[in-house]
Amino acid sequence: MGGDKKMDEDDKWITQHFEELVDKYGGKYVAVVSEQVVAVGDSPKEVDEKARQLYPDKLPSVLLVPKEEDLTCILQSLRT
Repeated sequence: MGGDKKMDEDDKWITQHFEELVDKYGGKYVAVVSEQVVAVGDSPKEVDEKARQLYPDKLPSVLLVPKEEDLTCILQSLRT
């Protein structure tokens, strides 16, 4: 149960640092554990495995970070 609370904190951290993640890791998968990026790669499986090796007792939050140009296209399509 405690893992859910920690995951919520990681999700909040991702939201708060989203622009920074896009700038640094756009187009890559990242794994976040304890409010820090712990693995970066080209597939969700790859970063999940790396994160679980580093933090076997934690559940990583894995996401595909969009590229800045992808976000621009999405925002433009929402405006039309």
